[in-house]
Amino acid sequence: MKKIILSTFLSFTALTLFGQAGTISANGIKIAYESFGKPENQSIILIQGTGEPLTGWPTELCKRLTDRNYRVIRFDSRDTGLSTHLDSLGAPDWAKLGPFVKTCEPAPLPYTVTDMARDVIGLMDGLNIEQAHLVGASMGGAIAQLITINYPTRVLTLTTIGASSGDPNLPEPTPAASLAVSTPPPAATETDSLVRHLINVYRALGSIDDEGSLRQRAMMHINRAWYPEGTARQMAAIMIADNCDRRKDLEKIHVPTVIIHGDIDPLVSPEAANQVANSIQGAGLYMINGMGHDLSARFVNPIVDLIVRNAKKRSTDPALK
Repeated sequence: MKKIILSTFLSFTALTLFGQAGTISANGIKIAYESFGKPENQSIILIQGTGEPLTGWPTELCKRLTDRNYRVIRFDSRDTGLSTHLDSLGAPDWAKLGPFVKTCEPAPLPYTVTDMARDVIGLMDGLNIEQAHLVGASMGGAIAQLITINYPTRVLTLTTIGASSGDPNLPEPTPAASLAVSTPPPAATETDSLVRHLINVYRALGSIDDEGSLRQRAMMHINRAWYPEGTARQMAAIMIADNCDRRKDLEKIHVPTVIIHGDIDPLVSPEAANQVANSIQGAGLYMINGMGHDLSARFVNPIVDLIVRNAKKRSTDPALK
């Protein structure tokens, strides 16, 4: 296999309650990660959506995947959690970005979703992972798509959750979902205000978890690192990426693929899931009844089952070995 040469360095590791935590240096930044399960097992890399730290992946989901004999890595993307915060890049210039939306032309972004895809390859190199099963949610799904398109030999299987095809003509988000993701967080750093803001976002995106669970999730996000400036830069990157149709590039994907989508997703239309599935030969499409654009606890079991079922296709299909 051709080795992708990137600047990577494993800077430290530490034991946590559930697994191992560490930091990888790659592409000029530090990427914080957590690893669950035995290192010799096949790896599943979980890629989160806009502004979400690694805690956005439920620990129960990670545990259930390790129980099925996989190594699971979740990580903070650049500008989130304990990974590098790119203050030097400044805030996105929304006025300058506007004319580039829906053009597919290079835009004056602080960084792109393609840069974030390279970060994942750097993480894999730093952890000595030649190939992995990729699971991406929302923007993480777009990142996973780009990795599979541009680094096909590094990917065993692809699973996306609530991801778009990039078609700018897809139906718009509902007004409530659009307002929730575009409304700036409160300027105050008082914890209760931040928790309430995040709970309102989760609800607008279709979460059906109870208030206590959402509060706990919000607190994990805030306690890990509250950094809305980074979220703004990620939002700019995905605004450009998800308004540039990827369907022709998706046709290049030939690994086992599963598309998971909520049938009431208020942010990314279910039609996007149909487009992605129709673009990737042999892809399976699974609409989950009652799921929005959120990893609510109720859906962990079916999502784990779909990830594992897809992963097993790689080892049972002689043509893919």
